[in-house]
Amino acid sequence: MPELSREHLLELAGQKSFDRGPDYLGRVSGLRASEGAVHAAVGGRRRYRVRLTTEGAFSWHCDCPWAEEGNCCKHVVAVGLVHLYERKHGSAAPPVPDIASYLYTLDRERLVGLLLEEADRSPALTLALEARAAVAARDPEALRALFEGALHVTEPVPYEQAAEYARAVHSAADTVEELERSGQAGAAGEFLDAVLAFTGEAEEMVEDPDGVVLSALERLHG
Repeated sequence: MPELSREHLLELAGQKSFDRGPDYLGRVSGLRASEGAVHAAVGGRRRYRVRLTTEGAFSWHCDCPWAEEGNCCKHVVAVGLVHLYERKHGSAAPPVPDIASYLYTLDRERLVGLLLEEADRSPALTLALEARAAVAARDPEALRALFEGALHVTEPVPYEQAAEYARAVHSAADTVEELERSGQAGAAGEFLDAVLAFTGEAEEMVEDPDGVVLSALERLHG
């Protein structure tokens, strides 16, 4: 089974991203290993999360706007180069904690409690869970009100809030898909129309230099 090399990175990323990767070596932090992959964060205008397989059929993921458009980015290259350096010098990255195994040890009450605790800290998780609950309850009015509050823009949204707004748009797209999967096709169409109305002025009102909101809106319109 082939192992990751500089040549593989160049093939994955192309010359432009490969050449920019070394500029970000000092911004790579938290390198960890899972089976056949490495994970890390890379600093930029935001902190981006990167996953890169290190053997076999090579694949990658980064949540930067360039990568979300399907391009292997400089952040992936930087993580790959750090991994290659550490592998060459005999340094082993610590393992990624096995979240699934931990969650399977929890009883239902503790698992629900953990989710609610995290939802209190994460508006995105709260929105996703409330949306799923409304879909399960077949309550289209609750869904509409929930996403009107998350997406309707009445004044300019600063750059610092763009990523949160984009996550809300993605959550709306997920909800459309969940409605369709649950046999609520009519409700899905009506909900999508409402969300498109809520986001109608988002491109003009949200400061989005990274393109994260535009990418989310394209998915919604897709």
